[in-house]
Amino acid sequence: MDSGISTVRNLLYIVLVMTLLSVFANFYVGTELARNSDELMALRQLLAKEMTSTALAQSAELQKKMEQLNQDAEGIDGKLQKAQDSFVARMNVELPRIMDNYIRTRMPQVEREAMQQIPH
Repeated sequence: MDSGISTVRNLLYIVLVMTLLSVFANFYVGTELARNSDELMALRQLLAKEMTSTALAQSAELQKKMEQLNQDAEGIDGKLQKAQDSFVARMNVELPRIMDNYIRTRMPQVEREAMQQIPH
Protein backbone atom coordinates (compact mmCIF):
# COMPACT_ATOMS: atom_id res chain seq x y z
CA MET A 1 0.00 0.00 0.00
CA ASP A 2 2.94 2.27 0.56
CA SER A 3 3.81 2.04 -3.11
CA GLY A 4 0.23 3.08 -4.06
CA ILE A 5 0.43 6.06 -1.70
CA SER A 6 3.87 6.89 -3.03
CA THR A 7 2.55 6.80 -6.60
CA VAL A 8 -0.44 9.01 -5.70
CA ARG A 9 1.92 11.41 -3.88
CA ASN A 10 4.22 11.55 -6.94
CA LEU A 11 1.24 12.15 -9.22
CA LEU A 12 0.05 14.87 -6.82
CA TYR A 13 3.47 16.54 -7.00
CA ILE A 14 3.36 16.38 -10.80
CA VAL A 15 -0.16 17.87 -10.83
CA LEU A 16 0.98 20.60 -8.39
CA VAL A 17 4.02 21.44 -10.56
CA MET A 18 1.82 21.48 -13.68
CA THR A 19 -0.68 23.76 -11.92
CA LEU A 20 2.09 26.16 -10.85
CA LEU A 21 3.49 26.17 -14.39
CA SER A 22 0.00 26.85 -15.74
CA VAL A 23 -0.49 29.75 -13.31
CA PHE A 24 2.88 31.26 -14.26
CA ALA A 25 2.14 30.76 -17.96
CA ASN A 26 -1.25 32.46 -17.58
CA PHE A 27 0.35 35.34 -15.68
CA TYR A 28 3.04 35.71 -18.39
CA VAL A 29 0.46 35.64 -21.21
CA GLY A 30 -1.71 38.20 -19.39
CA THR A 31 1.30 40.48 -18.90
CA GLU A 32 2.24 40.20 -22.59
CA LEU A 33 -1.34 40.88 -23.66
CA ALA A 34 -1.46 44.00 -21.47
CA ARG A 35 1.86 45.20 -22.93
CA ASN A 36 0.64 44.55 -26.48
CA SER A 37 -2.60 46.37 -25.74
CA ASP A 38 -0.64 49.39 -24.45
CA GLU A 39 1.56 49.35 -27.55
CA LEU A 40 -1.47 49.15 -29.83
CA MET A 41 -3.05 52.10 -28.03
CA ALA A 42 0.16 54.09 -28.46
CA LEU A 43 0.24 53.17 -32.15
CA ARG A 44 -3.39 54.26 -32.58
CA GLN A 45 -2.62 57.61 -30.97
CA LEU A 46 0.49 58.05 -33.13
CA LEU A 47 -1.46 57.13 -36.25
CA ALA A 48 -4.24 59.55 -35.35
CA LYS A 49 -1.70 62.36 -34.84
CA GLU A 50 0.04 61.48 -38.10
CA MET A 51 -3.22 61.39 -40.04
CA THR A 52 -4.28 64.72 -38.54
CA SER A 53 -0.99 66.40 -39.35
CA THR A 54 -1.00 64.92 -42.86
CA ALA A 55 -4.57 66.07 -43.42
CA LEU A 56 -3.71 69.57 -42.19
CA ALA A 57 -0.64 69.71 -44.43
CA GLN A 58 -2.65 68.54 -47.44
CA SER A 59 -5.39 71.02 -46.62
CA ALA A 60 -2.89 73.88 -46.50
CA GLU A 61 -1.38 72.70 -49.79
CA LEU A 62 -4.80 72.55 -51.45
CA GLN A 63 -5.61 76.02 -50.11
CA LYS A 64 -2.43 77.41 -51.70
CA LYS A 65 -3.29 75.73 -55.01
CA MET A 66 -6.83 77.13 -54.89
CA GLU A 67 -5.49 80.64 -54.23
CA GLN A 68 -3.10 80.28 -57.17
CA LEU A 69 -5.95 79.09 -59.41
CA ASN A 70 -8.06 82.06 -58.31
CA GLN A 71 -5.22 84.45 -59.14
CA ASP A 72 -4.75 82.77 -62.52
CA ALA A 73 -8.49 83.02 -63.19
CA GLU A 74 -8.49 86.71 -62.30
CA GLY A 75 -5.57 87.23 -64.68
CA ILE A 76 -7.41 85.40 -67.44
CA ASP A 77 -10.56 87.43 -66.76
CA GLY A 78 -8.54 90.62 -67.08
CA LYS A 79 -6.95 89.46 -70.34
CA LEU A 80 -10.32 88.38 -71.70
CA GLN A 81 -11.89 91.74 -70.82
CA LYS A 82 -8.95 93.52 -72.45
CA ALA A 83 -9.33 91.40 -75.58
CA GLN A 84 -13.07 92.11 -75.72
CA ASP A 85 -12.48 95.84 -75.32
CA SER A 86 -9.83 95.74 -78.03
CA PHE A 87 -12.18 93.82 -80.36
CA VAL A 88 -15.02 96.31 -79.80
CA ALA A 89 -12.68 99.24 -80.40
CA ARG A 90 -11.38 97.62 -83.57
CA MET A 91 -14.91 96.90 -84.82
CA ASN A 92 -15.84 100.54 -84.20
CA VAL A 93 -13.01 101.53 -86.54
CA GLU A 94 -13.10 98.69 -89.09
CA LEU A 95 -16.86 98.17 -89.49
CA PRO A 96 -17.56 101.60 -91.02
CA ARG A 97 -14.70 101.05 -93.49
CA ILE A 98 -16.04 97.63 -94.44
CA MET A 99 -19.54 99.02 -94.93
CA ASP A 100 -18.23 101.92 -97.03
CA ASN A 101 -16.26 99.52 -99.22
CA TYR A 102 -19.29 97.27 -99.64
CA ILE A 103 -21.50 100.20 -100.59
CA ARG A 104 -18.90 101.50 -103.08
CA THR A 105 -18.62 98.12 -104.77
CA ARG A 106 -22.37 97.48 -104.84
CA MET A 107 -23.45 101.01 -105.82
CA PRO A 108 -22.90 100.64 -109.58
CA GLN A 109 -24.89 97.40 -109.65
CA VAL A 110 -27.75 98.93 -107.64
CA GLU A 111 -27.79 101.98 -109.97
CA ARG A 112 -27.96 99.74 -113.04
CA GLU A 113 -30.85 97.76 -111.56
CA ALA A 114 -32.65 100.98 -110.63
CA MET A 115 -32.19 102.37 -114.14
CA GLN A 116 -33.60 99.19 -115.63
CA GLN A 117 -36.73 99.50 -113.54
CA ILE A 118 -37.42 103.08 -114.62
CA PRO A 119 -39.62 103.17 -117.75
CA HIS A 120 -38.17 105.06 -120.73
